[in-house]
Amino acid sequence: MLKARINRQGTLLILEKDVHTAYLLDYLLSREGYNVVSTTNCEIASQLLARMPPAELVFLDVAYISDSRCQFMETLRKMPGWRSTPVLLLAEHYTMEHVSHGLQAGADDYIVQPFNHAELLTQIKRYSLKLHRA
Repeated sequence: MLKARINRQGTLLILEKDVHTAYLLDYLLSREGYNVVSTTNCEIASQLLARMPPAELVFLDVAYISDSRCQFMETLRKMPGWRSTPVLLLAEHYTMEHVSHGLQAGADDYIVQPFNHAELLTQIKRYSLKLHRA
């Protein structure tokens, strides 16, 4: 699944293994005016890093941190334009042990699923402000 819409806010990149969660994030954040690019495929997400301008923020399913076939975080942090892009891990309560690996790999923070819509928006605004101040 790969979708993009015209933005009024910034662009958000979502890499989420669960197609339903990816759809829900896409739907909620698009309604808030964000240009959302979402995929459930790690290889496609890595290719997008080279093809699109840096996103305002990346949501990354923590399951991709423990997947040795997916080198998304390493690729992202090596790309000059993407190095400072905030990455928020999406973690279910039973995957919390992977969160520390994700933070060590360069993620900025995490959100526990099921997530709250207001929390998503607060985190986006928080990290967008940090990015624009830097």
